[in-house]
Amino acid sequence: MNEIICPHCNKAFKIDEAGYADILRQVRDHAFEEQLQERLRLAEADKANALALAQERAAGEIQKTVAAKEAEIQQLKAKLEFGAVDQKLAVAEAVGALEKERDTLLNSLAQAKREAEASAQILEARLKTEIQELQSKLSASDVSRQLAISQAVTVIEKERDQLQNKLSQAELEKQLSEKSLKDKC
Repeated sequence: MNEIICPHCNKAFKIDEAGYADILRQVRDHAFEEQLQERLRLAEADKANALALAQERAAGEIQKTVAAKEAEIQQLKAKLEFGAVDQKLAVAEAVGALEKERDTLLNSLAQAKREAEASAQILEARLKTEIQELQSKLSASDVSRQLAISQAVTVIEKERDQLQNKLSQAELEKQLSEKSLKDKC
């Protein structure tokens, strides 16, 4: 027989083998049940801890992914802004080059106009000079022609006068000869 002490009153009991085995089984079942419940609680806690840890890890991974994506977005924005700045700079350089070329062409055009005006003034002055020279030559030519005409007229008038004188003398001689013939007859 087996002896069992009551945990409440501290009395000892005698139990046969079957009762002892039955009580032992109950105690074992109860202890087993408590251990099982304890292990279930621990498993639940472990599960909750693992779940919390997994959630923290997932949240960390998500944060890392979000941070990486944010960094990538910032890089792309920076590239976009840099590209826009580059584009604006290229446009500004192109516009500056075109404006410089335009200014150069305008200066060349203004210079060409000034040169053309100067050439036209020089040409006009030359033409005026040539016209004056030609007019003076024409005037001189007219004067020399008039002088030549008057000289020629003078010469012809002298010849005419001489011829008239000769004619007059010839008539006088004829009249004298006629008169002398008349007087002779």
